[in-house]
Formats: sequence, structure tokens, C-alpha cells
Amino acid sequence: MLKNFELSYLGVMVDMAGCPNRCRHCWLGSHRNGNMNTRDFRDIAGQFKNWRDESGHGVDEFGFFSWWREPDYRDDYRELWQLEQELSSPDRAERFELLSTWRLARDKNYVKWAAALPPKICQITFFGLEENTDWFMRRKGAYRDQLLATERCLGAGIAPRWQLFITKRNLHDLH
Repeated sequence: MLKNFELSYLGVMVDMAGCPNRCRHCWLGSHRNGNMNTRDFRDIAGQFKNWRDESGHGVDEFGFFSWWREPDYRDDYRELWQLEQELSSPDRAERFELLSTWRLARDKNYVKWAAALPPKICQITFFGLEENTDWFMRRKGAYRDQLLATERCLGAGIAPRWQLFITKRNLHDLH
């Protein structure tokens, strides 16, 4: 047991929906997509908020997130964002630079909603050109989704931050 250990902040990420990709580089692994309901998410948050050590001390601040692979993968992403804000300590349920590029390519209203939130940056990952990006993300059409996500971000005032993974397989794409 750790003596005099204080945990002032804890971020809790729950994979409520999963991810449309199975990227070969992903350090989170390839898991089945989840299908958790919001009641279960609330219960998990409550367990963390109510936890106390032997001295009666708990965690001071929390950030609860409904995803840990693909943000906003579920269709009820707006409601989940509101729930994350409700369950978390003020200003602790952040967006980081992560949006769902999968959703950006499929839901024209998503970019408008995301543009109203901070930060105004979106990480978009490439693994070279089309063939390699689709292969690395293990999803046909992923490359085209990334390009469309870039266009939609630019149109909404969100700066795309391209992330390019360079490997032996895609070196020929960079000529």
C-alpha cells in the first residue's frame, strides 16, 4: 500500500463504441467494438467518484470520456459529450486534438458541431498514399476519408494536423 499518496486528478476512458479501423500501428490493440449504454457509463463514473481509501480520501477531480480509441464514433456523440461534461470536473473532459475522421467524412453536421469546441485542431493520420493508408488502417476508403476530413476541417476553421507514419512499406510514396 502506498502511504501518503494523493491522486488529485484521474482520467477515466471507457470504450463505449469502439473504432471503425484496426490500424496496424495502434498501441491500444485490436478489440471488438463496444456497445455500452449511458446508464453503465454513469455507474462506472459513480464508482470512481465514490471511491475512498482507508483514510477516507478520494480523488479530487475527474475527466470521464466515452471513448479511448475513436472519439465520437457513436451516433449520439453530442449527447455523450454533454454527459462527459456533466460527469467530469469543470474543464476536465477535453477534446485534445482528436476528432473522428471517419465521422467527418460521413456526417456533414459533425464538423459544424466540432468547430464550436476547443481546440480548433484535428489530428489526421496518413501512412503514405491511398494503397498504404488503406492497408495500414485496414479499411478500404480510409485514405479518401482522411482527405475529405481535411477539406471539411479547413472549411470549418479547424486546422488539420497531418500525422505521417513513414515505414519501409511506404517510402516509395514519398518520391
